[in-house]
Amino acid sequence: MAPTPATSTSHAADQRFCASGTRPDEVHVLFAGLDPIAATTALLMADAGVCLINVTDPTPVTAHDAAAGPYPPALTGSPREYALRKLLRARWPRCVPLSAPELFCSSVIPTAVMLRSTRVAGPLPQDLSVPVLATPPDAHLPTITTVTDGSVSLTWPLLPWYRRPCRECLEAAVRDARRLLRNQPLRDHGAVATPHSPAITTLTRVITASQLTVGLLGQALDSEACPRADGAVEAPVGLTIRHGLHRAELTPRGDCLCTLDG
Repeated sequence: MAPTPATSTSHAADQRFCASGTRPDEVHVLFAGLDPIAATTALLMADAGVCLINVTDPTPVTAHDAAAGPYPPALTGSPREYALRKLLRARWPRCVPLSAPELFCSSVIPTAVMLRSTRVAGPLPQDLSVPVLATPPDAHLPTITTVTDGSVSLTWPLLPWYRRPCRECLEAAVRDARRLLRNQPLRDHGAVATPHSPAITTLTRVITASQLTVGLLGQALDSEACPRADGAVEAPVGLTIRHGLHRAELTPRGDCLCTLDG
């Protein structure tokens, strides 16, 4: 029987643990933006034994959030950060979720990582909702950026915070992904950038969250996986698009100075 995403995540975490000697309960994770994919990733991190989770997103849980999972309908209207802290404590009693990004540790801690999750809240790429942090994290904090566009997810590789894609690059990637998917056969064309395909949306969420969990744990449990000093090692540049079982690659814009942002 093929392993489930959660099983694969735990297996990958165990392999990293054996290689590095770092325990999952020593990992620090900051989640900025708590859409269903980010929330599912946080729960999978807790399942893997991560206890030090910092979440921030004051926007309320919507009916779409509840339908897409993992937020229960009973928490609709509650701030996402409150709802996720409640779910995390119920999922793993040892987990200590906070909503205090200003207290998050710096990249000097080798087990610190971040997920920056954004979403397209309307029909246009310009409707992108990007989380704003009052206190920016450490410039070299390893960060994965993801965008949810209806039933589609876009994931940037792990990069230092100062090299995160800017808003213009995020919007350009959404437009490129929509164009690419329109030109390729999909089982449900209407699911692109729309919320009305729950089966594809759920599949995308679970697979993407599993991959994000593996990426974050892989970095946190192996301090040599990504550079922490400016210019030490060239970081990967791949951009992954996922729509259910459909997966494609895009090359991020090369004419933007967003690597100098922040």
